[in-house]
Amino acid sequence: MSEHTEIAVHGEYQEHHEHHYTPTSHFLVVFAFLIVMLIATVAAAFVDLQKMIPIPGMNIIVMLAIAISKATAVVLVFMEVRKGTRLIWLWAGAGFFWFLMMLGILFDYFTRTGVTPV
Repeated sequence: MSEHTEIAVHGEYQEHHEHHYTPTSHFLVVFAFLIVMLIATVAAAFVDLQKMIPIPGMNIIVMLAIAISKATAVVLVFMEVRKGTRLIWLWAGAGFFWFLMMLGILFDYFTRTGVTPV
């Protein structure tokens, strides 16, 4: 195979970095985490958390927190953002920021009174 090189701004040659290898154990740990979070989601669906903690919609808040933690684990490990460049981290963060904006807009919509559905 030929070895690829890249010319830097100053005319220096830099070799491309090899693809990062993620050990299988990392995937198994994330898989176990996802299974535990799945069980926690199902358990939260059958328990009325609002009786324990008097916050309206506590089940939804807990389930959204579980879903966000599962999505973060998948993005960091399976999509290899954890080993990515700063640009990849920026775009992944922008995606989560966009999700939080949409979630905020959704909650704002539900708190309005006098809005007739279309």
